[in-house]
Order: sequence, then C-alpha cells, then structure tokens
Amino acid sequence: MGLFDSLGNYFFKHFYGDPLSPEHQVKLRWMPIDDGTYSDMARDYDPYKIAWRVGVGWFESWFQGLEQRTGQSLGRRLAHAALEYEEHMMSFGGFDAPSGRKTSSWSDTIQDWHSRGLGRFELLDDGEKTRILVERPASGPICSGLVAAAWERATGKRHRFLWSEIVGEGLVITLTQDDAQVPEPKPRRPTWRNREIGVNLDNESTDELWDDLRINSSGDWSIMNERRMFLHRDLILRFEDYCLPHLDGIHEGRNEDYRWEGLEDKRPIWWTAAADTARELFISSGHHVLVAQPDDWISIGRRHLSTHGLGSVVQARETDGNGGVSLDLGSSYHPALASGVLLGCWERAHGRDGRISSVISDSSIVIELCPAREIADTVSGRVP
Repeated sequence: MGLFDSLGNYFFKHFYGDPLSPEHQVKLRWMPIDDGTYSDMARDYDPYKIAWRVGVGWFESWFQGLEQRTGQSLGRRLAHAALEYEEHMMSFGGFDAPSGRKTSSWSDTIQDWHSRGLGRFELLDDGEKTRILVERPASGPICSGLVAAAWERATGKRHRFLWSEIVGEGLVITLTQDDAQVPEPKPRRPTWRNREIGVNLDNESTDELWDDLRINSSGDWSIMNERRMFLHRDLILRFEDYCLPHLDGIHEGRNEDYRWEGLEDKRPIWWTAAADTARELFISSGHHVLVAQPDDWISIGRRHLSTHGLGSVVQARETDGNGGVSLDLGSSYHPALASGVLLGCWERAHGRDGRISSVISDSSIVIELCPAREIADTVSGRVP
C-alpha cells in the first residue's frame, strides 16, 4: 500500500466520508496552501511537492506561444524533461512503482495519473517494439515522457520512444529497448526561495477552490467546465533547462517590456517568452480587473495566481501616479508565469501596455509594473 493510500483512507474517513470517491481522491492529494501554492500530499518532499493546477487547453496554448516566441520546436524537450522528472519523482515513493510488462497491473500509476488529470493508458502491443495507448492525453509530450519513464522503471531497461497523436483517437507511444547508459537525474531546485508559510487553508476556502469539480472519466476531470491537470514545478524547471542551450532570442511577441535582474546566460530569454505568452493568454481571457488602491493587488493575486497555485502577492506599494506598483511575491511556482499573469492584470486594469522589472534573489521576489511608455506623472505633472 502506497503512502497516498494510507493518507487517503485516513483523510477520506475523517473529512470526506467516502474513501472511494474519485472526486475526493483528487481533493485529498492536492492541498491548497495559504502561500498561494498547491502541495502534493502523496509526495510531500520540499521543494518537489509544489504543483500548478492548469487548464489543459491553457497549457497547450502557452506551450505553442513559447514555441513561437523562441522560434523553436520544443515538444521533444518537454517529453524528455517529463521522463527525467518522472524518474526523479518515483524515487520519493508515495506510489508503488510500476512493475512488470502488464500495464493493467500498475494500479498505483493508474491512480496517480487519475489524480493528476493526465488521461489513462493501456498496452497495445509488446513485441520487438512496445506500443502504449493513452486515451484523453492532457499533453502529448508530457504523457509520452511519463509513459516512457514508467515503462523503463517497470522493465528495468532504457528505451527510445516516439509518439503520434490523432485527435479523437488518442496518443500512441512506441518504445524500443536501448542499451545506452543514461545517468540518473540530478536534483533540480529553483533559484528563488519561497517564504515558509505552509499552512493549509481552512475547509471553507478549500471548498471554494474545488467548486464544481467533475470527473469526466478516469484521468479526466474538470472545474467550471474546464479540464485541468496538475504539473509539478520540477517538470517545468527541467523543461526550462532543456530549452536553454538552443535559445537565440525572442522571435515574436514583446521583448523590450521585460527585465529580469539576477538571471544569467540565456535564462532571461525563456522567462520573457514564458511571461509574455502568459500575459497574452490572460488578456485574451477577458477578465475584468479593477485597481482602486495598491492593496487591491493582494486580492488580485489571490484570484488570478493563488487559485491556480502560481503563488501570492503579500505586499503592494505605489511607485508613481500612473498605476506603477511594486509587488512582493510571498511565494511563486515560477516567477515568469506569475509575472506574465500580473502584467496581464495590470494591462486589463489600465487599458495600455505595461512593462515588468523584476528582482529575483534567494530571499525575495519583487515585481515592478509600470506603463511601457513614459507619460506625465498624474501626481507631479512630470515625466518619470
């Protein structure tokens, strides 16, 4: 019995009353924390337990925007990041590791995929080449990498893998045994530090975050009619690292409106692409954002960051009379994603383009938002 099963039986009986409900399995595993993140209760290891609750369609659009802005095809890099991440996460336990070539016997892995919202898998062929079908895959590259990692763990052999996806028919991963020697994944920790708040939200606040949770099928659940999934931060960090060596600049979108202090080499390119795509997606969503005073940014962060597990705004300070504001993030799943969403909020509130200046250190994350073009300060009457 895995750790999740033990925790599940205890929490379900004491708080939910139904140890078999698929909805409660999802709710139990992902605990919203008052620092604006979600914690994986099945793999409760810092910092790997932090996860992002993201819409499947939103993530796909974000991924495509990242490819456009970097001028790169990133599917293979995302898949290999997923494989490396999954191999590393399996070392922490929480679920019994897959064993044997019969995927229907991987009961813990099936449960893991369900609670993450990834889809469901089954073995098609197992001969010279192995083919595994994923129905309702949340992400083709991610699911392919996770299947490859599980198959390697189950068989004890390294494999090459390819995938093909047909809309309406599913994702097929083809695996071929490979004798290559691949080292075990190294730990990957963020370069920023979250404040140690780590207190679970009260039951009423938790219920609001899970309002209208619906199980559509195994591995497919939605909130407010939008399919969602959970992605651990470790996966995104490894994906970022896989992308960096190949980046040569921003090819589309806005580049000059992002400044990242404390980042080295090509990392600012990836962060700009990630943030600008998140900004554009937020703008296109049509959310209404009202800012009457700086402290409104705390509730804005709660609604548009914390709901998804992207972090929180703990302090806001006005920097000019044109909407300029300095935001202190108490925690962040990834500052680039949080910054992009916050810039989108700023532009929706003020009706004009803005820009970001951020200072990322091992002790704080400070995001400054202001107009993209210099205009007369409405308080002093001067140009900043």
